[in-house]
Amino acid sequence: MYCKYCGKELREGASFCTGCGKPVQKQTRMSESETGHHKPKKTVTRNVIIVGLLLAIVGIVIGICNKPGIISLDPEKRLVGTWYEVDSDGSVDYEEDIQFFSDGTFIGFGEDGTYSIVDGQLVFRFQWAVSSFVYVYDFEFQGNELHLFDEDGDETILQKEGELF
Repeated sequence: MYCKYCGKELREGASFCTGCGKPVQKQTRMSESETGHHKPKKTVTRNVIIVGLLLAIVGIVIGICNKPGIISLDPEKRLVGTWYEVDSDGSVDYEEDIQFFSDGTFIGFGEDGTYSIVDGQLVFRFQWAVSSFVYVYDFEFQGNELHLFDEDGDETILQKEGELF
């Protein structure tokens, strides 16, 4: 132990410093386990590195997922493009297609209109001269397929042209 005033080394059990004569305050040392505030530097450094790597990986995955032609986290972005109906035998019917545009419009199956995703459902709106119709489908993406389920539970499968995701 050293004097806190002059820095001279003190004898064990000394009451006064032999260098400056000031009284020595008894210091009780708490062990690191008693304070509960100590973590080895290696552990802290390792944890910082692990967290940094995990954040980098998450950033890379999000960046990849939001590139055109790759899986998008936004279902409206995933819809954009040309989709073809899959017949009951699993073959793709290239005569029956629907094109979704990024502005929320579509052309397909002999009609055109607007689409949106509301409360997790795909909503189609058709406007004719004297009336309008709204069709609502539950949907899910499976690879490059879009599965639409109407209110009766009937399923329509569409397959996306071009890029797989």
